[in-house]
Amino acid sequence: MSFSDRFGYENQAPSRIHVERDSEALRVVLWKIVSNDGQNYLGAYHRLCDYAQQLPETSIWSDQYAREPAQILLEQLTWIDTYEALEHEVNEARGTKRAEMQKMINKALARSGIAYEIRDGKFEFYEPAAVEFETRHDEDEAVAFLTEEFEPVRKQYLSALRNLRSMPANLEGAVADALNALEGVAKIVAENPRATLSDVARNLFPDSPGYHAPLRQAIDKLYAYANQLPGGRHGRYAEPDIAHAETAMVIRTAGAIITFLVTLHRGEALENETTENSDFRF
Repeated sequence: MSFSDRFGYENQAPSRIHVERDSEALRVVLWKIVSNDGQNYLGAYHRLCDYAQQLPETSIWSDQYAREPAQILLEQLTWIDTYEALEHEVNEARGTKRAEMQKMINKALARSGIAYEIRDGKFEFYEPAAVEFETRHDEDEAVAFLTEEFEPVRKQYLSALRNLRSMPANLEGAVADALNALEGVAKIVAENPRATLSDVARNLFPDSPGYHAPLRQAIDKLYAYANQLPGGRHGRYAEPDIAHAETAMVIRTAGAIITFLVTLHRGEALENETTENSDFRF
């Protein structure tokens, strides 16, 4: 049992705000894994050659000669190489060894203030609030609704998810794809290829009380947000000041509206009521 475990102490972790970088702590973990805690330098050298996409030197054939070149290779890895190497190592491991690897990696990420975590063998953005409130990956739910006539939209929405989760992430591209997918749904729902999301939003709840007006405006304003974000739907005239958490919120909101519009379009909004008797129609 470690000192901190015995006495109940814990290092104060820095704010986890860094992305698209690795750290010395993370590379130390990678070194421990590939070298089997310093017991196999030759194996570490060959694995790091693979991750660095370099051919191993034929003159390096034993642990005695492999340690230094292996450490040089470790230092030369890009941050993306480091994450891909760690993912590969974790996914090759099984059982308790795999769980222990992930624990070490997540501890190194926390100590380095890096806003990623590894879950089930894949790096994801660190979202403790989304986990707590069970909203993590809510944006995926819209994919299941994008079938039949909405299949073309599905491809664009999946592109938004890829842009959000890629390393490095393309945040403005994720916003653009999500809002374009939402507008695609609006065109299909309105049966008009020239319709905009604003057109559809204005016609929601035509016979409902006035309190639905702010909801219509909120849907319309999301579209306006994407129009004004540099690189969102128009030219990238400036560096966008947008964080991953903001982007995830926008995409989750767009996904929720997509699900909502498709549900209305298919007449599934209210149980035991037909669309003819419901205020929830276009």
